Amino acid sequence: MKQIVINLIIPHMQKTLLLLTAIILISATANAQYKVNKISYNYKAYKYQMGDPYNPSVAGLTSFLIPGLGQMISGEGGRGVAFLGGAVGFGIIMGIGAAQSNTDVEEGGDGTKGAGLAFAGLLGYMAVEIWSIVDAIRVAKVNNMAWRNQSKTGFNFQVSPYIGSLHNEKVPVGLSIKVRF
Repeated sequence: MKQIVINLIIPHMQKTLLLLTAIILISATANAQYKVNKISYNYKAYKYQMGDPYNPSVAGLTSFLIPGLGQMISGEGGRGVAFLGGAVGFGIIMGIGAAQSNTDVEEGGDGTKGAGLAFAGLLGYMAVEIWSIVDAIRVAKVNNMAWRNQSKTGFNFQVSPYIGSLHNEKVPVGLSIKVRF
């Protein structure tokens, strides 16, 4: 019975990892360059317009669910990976502290041995989580403003991941390509 469950979980994990890898690779090659764009564009002046390629609300929500994912879907793969790495790092610190505390209790202590480390990891994780959400919204807004300015002249080419709706428990996954003249 356990083997059946494992066989069902592994393909889903592979799809998830493949999808995250595709998002990172696509966003790494996107035209968005937040470090350059934030100098020229003020996110506070952003007003939504129909056809904007990045949705700030979706970017914030996805960064709430997985820190850094909002940056990745807004075209900043490296920035998103940095936030994800920070969250994972603080999660590991929190886990080490909790394990030390648990070991302390098992050895007859009061459990305070690793509590400080676990608390520091939790605070660090929460800080990265909040910063990731705020940053993802700003990145989406600034990159939308830069995209508008860029797309008014010349040629624009955009590749983005596609996830369709469920049909017979199979989720169509692929790439969507937009070309504007």
